[in-house]
Amino acid sequence: MAYFKPKQLKSNGKYYPYAVITDRPMETDELVEQIMEMSTVHKADVLAVLSVLPSVMARGMNAGRSVHLQDIGFFRYTIAARKGGQDTPDKVTADDIELTRIRFTPETNYTQGRAVTRTLAPDSVHWTRWKGEEDKGTSTTPGGGEEEGGGMG
Repeated sequence: MAYFKPKQLKSNGKYYPYAVITDRPMETDELVEQIMEMSTVHKADVLAVLSVLPSVMARGMNAGRSVHLQDIGFFRYTIAARKGGQDTPDKVTADDIELTRIRFTPETNYTQGRAVTRTLAPDSVHWTRWKGEEDKGTSTTPGGGEEEGGGMG
């Protein structure tokens, strides 16, 4: 079950549903336990694979490729450049790169009617209005939309 609460935007004064995070993040150990329950793989094997995944993904992206995790989505590098830019293409160098980010794009599924769904956010999500108090560190996402960074870090 996913939770939302109404939140007023300062820009237009209207209220919109915001997703509410109700608890601490699901950490690696909990993922490992649930993967073990749903498969025949032992804890040490699941943990070993998950622990090398970031390095393997970085190796692929460092080679100029995107990384596709089936039924999850795509990861790729993006760049934030220094302000001002250069006057000609010849003057652009790696020194003009101020920040490297990783962009995540969720897996997309198309149905016969060309409807689009995200694999990690299926149509079957059951939204319930949040009536509790938020813990410290609890965050919300405006309108259920995407936020830069996606709360991945």
